[in-house]
Amino acid sequence: MTRIIEIIYRRKLNKRRIIKYLETKASQNFNTHKKMDEIIVSCVQREIKLVSNVEEYIDMLEEFVLQAAERKSSLVAFPEYNFFDLLGLLPGFKAVNRYLNSKAGTSGEEGSGKGNKLIHDIFYSLSKPIQEAIELIMCLLARKYGIYIYTGSYFIREGKSLYNGGSVISPEGEILGTQMKLHLTDFEEQLGLTRGRELKAFDLEIGRVCCPVCMDATYYETFRLARNLGCDMVILPIANNEEYNLYRALRGIWPRVQESYVYGIKPSLNGWLFGMHFTGKAGIFAPVNLTKNKNGLIAISRSHEGNNVITAKLDIEALYILRENDEYVGDINPRFEKDYYISTYKGG
Repeated sequence: MTRIIEIIYRRKLNKRRIIKYLETKASQNFNTHKKMDEIIVSCVQREIKLVSNVEEYIDMLEEFVLQAAERKSSLVAFPEYNFFDLLGLLPGFKAVNRYLNSKAGTSGEEGSGKGNKLIHDIFYSLSKPIQEAIELIMCLLARKYGIYIYTGSYFIREGKSLYNGGSVISPEGEILGTQMKLHLTDFEEQLGLTRGRELKAFDLEIGRVCCPVCMDATYYETFRLARNLGCDMVILPIANNEEYNLYRALRGIWPRVQESYVYGIKPSLNGWLFGMHFTGKAGIFAPVNLTKNKNGLIAISRSHEGNNVITAKLDIEALYILRENDEYVGDINPRFEKDYYISTYKGG
């Protein structure tokens, strides 16, 4: 069955079809903002919408890129699991999904993701054609609008392993690199996903950036590593499988930004799939002293559901000055931390 699914997806996500469709769409020229003292970035909050064909998916992605480009953004970032909409191409999936979602709604409980072996096999079989399609679409859109794009995450198949990761694409339409998710949720572990083993940094004209994924921000070490790698910005795509709660949401990017003195860019996915409810607010974050209301928020969505593009200006020079003058930034105890890391990660 899995081989048949892969064949179906390769046919429906045909590269020539994708290129031909994008070539028929009108091209526009945008001058993106690339001065180091005033960088404009955008992140996407969007709802899962199962599509019937790849053209619908392209139109949806392009609308968000267009909005970001019209606001003179140098970068636009998409959320975790940015491929879920393409599951609508699987024959019968829409009906199954409606049933699972309605069952969850009727019972008052979210789906548990049971049947994970079947779900894993389905994801494994369609991962390669979806990866190739998303990377092609995003490369073409990045080149068309002259903008950096973080693709959002999708499943990446390497040998027998399946990863959750996303890529950074240059305004010239080339993939600069890919980051795998380092810390998996319980559901992802049950699906048999594999953890990434390295946090990478990418050098852009607008600064150095890292792109951990969702759960990675639960642990302070991830952003500490990003800071040690010289990053000024951290993109953190999310797709939280839980009902929205402000205080639970605070366990992620907000405290990490305050600890690490970087800008945080958080795109978010929301909606229902497999009877599971995904929620979250897209937002752009900074150390509190760089924000107007001293709350660490530059811009954030008003709602945890629906579609939105969040845009803000980042002042990299002001960030450097804050780091240099702040009393506690970089305040560490190397001897204590060495013992802590060893005992923690070796289980001592």
